[in-house]
Amino acid sequence: MMTSREPEAHAEALALIRGGKRFLVTCHRRPDGDALGSAMGLSDVLRVLGKDVVTYCPDDVPETLAFLLGVEGLCRNLDDVPGAFDATFVMDTASRVLLPKGFPERDRSGPVVVVDHHAAHEDFADVVVRDARACATGEIVLDLAASLGVARSDLTLVGATGLYGALVADTGGFRFEGTTPKTLRMAADLLEKGVDPWNVAYTIFEGWPPERVALLQEALAGLELHNDGRLAVLKITQEMLERTGATAEMVDGLVTFGRSVRGVEVAVLLWEQDEASSDYGTVPATKVSYRSRGAADVSALAVSLGGGGHRAAAAACVRQEMDVVRERVLKEASALLTS
Repeated sequence: MMTSREPEAHAEALALIRGGKRFLVTCHRRPDGDALGSAMGLSDVLRVLGKDVVTYCPDDVPETLAFLLGVEGLCRNLDDVPGAFDATFVMDTASRVLLPKGFPERDRSGPVVVVDHHAAHEDFADVVVRDARACATGEIVLDLAASLGVARSDLTLVGATGLYGALVADTGGFRFEGTTPKTLRMAADLLEKGVDPWNVAYTIFEGWPPERVALLQEALAGLELHNDGRLAVLKITQEMLERTGATAEMVDGLVTFGRSVRGVEVAVLLWEQDEASSDYGTVPATKVSYRSRGAADVSALAVSLGGGGHRAAAAACVRQEMDVVRERVLKEASALLTS
């Protein structure tokens, strides 16, 4: 481990970029807008500097990221890419469990650099460039670019769209408390490159297929309110997915509808995993997503379950059946709200 301190980590990442020629850039599985958007943004920065870059996406690109440009050039199988790298950059990833098994391949990865903004995290890389004050990992990429002498005007439309999408996705469309004047100035500069703001926002937040609407309808029908309406709980079962025809990626973001209820301070979504495709093999597993309005720190709840995240948005996966996890989540969330 080289270091995870700031500003030393920032300087070490810059030195690796300046001294290297060939880089691998990737993100976590089931990528969201900040993860893949920041990966494509950093890849663009490196190419502007004349570097050879392989951008690796470990899963299919979800429909909510269809606004991204250049996805046809993403690497989907590292076995198709021979040779070693001078460094590997892993974007928006707070825990090793979010990466494919066996990744990174240490015999050819070079130093591994995590670029991330999660407050709750598990450091597993050689260099960790983390700024929990940043609204998105995309913001950190733009800071790195500036330090490398790459202006926002130097980016291609591919990189600018990825980074704008990263900012939009992780600020909820510039609504969350992490949104700052700096965020909006960065976004304005990216729009100057020709990014289509409506297409980005519509693709991330709207444009739902009918199956996802049907899934939301069933989830809201089972909405539970606890703690005098301050805690909302939603549940997604495998039967609901089969009945509505919804896919796994359509579950992402549904937890925010629990938080939308007036008076709710913490919302929880419990998602029963298909045992055959679970990250944990054939044992029962439940994914837990938390959202808060900001006063309650839900990252602490996620950490207690082996996960992580931010103060207002966090998640975990537990190797237990959903009903068992529900009881624990209710107890811990209720304690948080009464503390």
